[in-house]
Amino acid sequence: MRVRRFLREKRIGHLGTLDPDAAGVLPVAVGQATRIVEFFAEQPKSYRGQLCLGVTTTSQDSTGQPLVVQQVPMLSREQLHNALQAFTGPIEQMPPMVSAVSVQGKRLYEYARQGIEVERAKRPVTIYEITVVDFDEAAPETIVLDVICSSGTYVRTLFHDIGQYLGCGAHMGWLIRTQSGPFAIEEALSLECLQEAGASIQLLSMYDSLAHLEAVEVPLTRLSALQQGLSQYLPQSDWVEGQWVRFHRDQQLLALGQVSYQEKRWIGQPRKVFHEGQNMPR
Repeated sequence: MRVRRFLREKRIGHLGTLDPDAAGVLPVAVGQATRIVEFFAEQPKSYRGQLCLGVTTTSQDSTGQPLVVQQVPMLSREQLHNALQAFTGPIEQMPPMVSAVSVQGKRLYEYARQGIEVERAKRPVTIYEITVVDFDEAAPETIVLDVICSSGTYVRTLFHDIGQYLGCGAHMGWLIRTQSGPFAIEEALSLECLQEAGASIQLLSMYDSLAHLEAVEVPLTRLSALQQGLSQYLPQSDWVEGQWVRFHRDQQLLALGQVSYQEKRWIGQPRKVFHEGQNMPR
């Protein structure tokens, strides 16, 4: 709502929610850029968070009430490394009760507010990497970790499960999302900056935001055909059937299309055509 007001634009979308008490990167799409949000949905996300050993809470983070308090055992760097390795790769997570997952038409946090715990299924996620940022063997109660994970991962659940693995329980002290797909925190803008700049702010173009897709420049003679959704012949390359490409002219995104092999030639079929020059904010 605030971003709509600052930018004076009704069409706003975001690339994944953040926990209320978390901070960091939340990419926002503006105008026609809301049509490309799907191309970032499955991209990895990076976080920095504080693992607090010895205390399990109702919400798996510092906002919840303590459930169990246990003594934290002596913990070597090697033991910590082995524990983190056990959670690296494809794993399954039980969504926390204090989350927005919907069960029987209600959000889990709505059940939690009523003191009701409902059955929920575990979900597959992938933890690509866990790196220790700050750890003191003499005082192992708080540890700072960097986590790179798949979309849909609950970092507080990961920290809770690490605590269970170590036998002393744990919760998440704080969390910062440092990267979401190609969008890094170094490039992010605060709401205060957004409010001050308003509609005059320089936005990241859709063409640049989709840099992970192969680019195909459209000749002037084919612009009209592209805008009508007609197929485009592709230059020789190592194309893959079904892959997405971005059609552009002078780095202005014109369309997104999919590759197919027809009549002994690779072609690109436009799926999303953009008739206006629109940008995507960070």
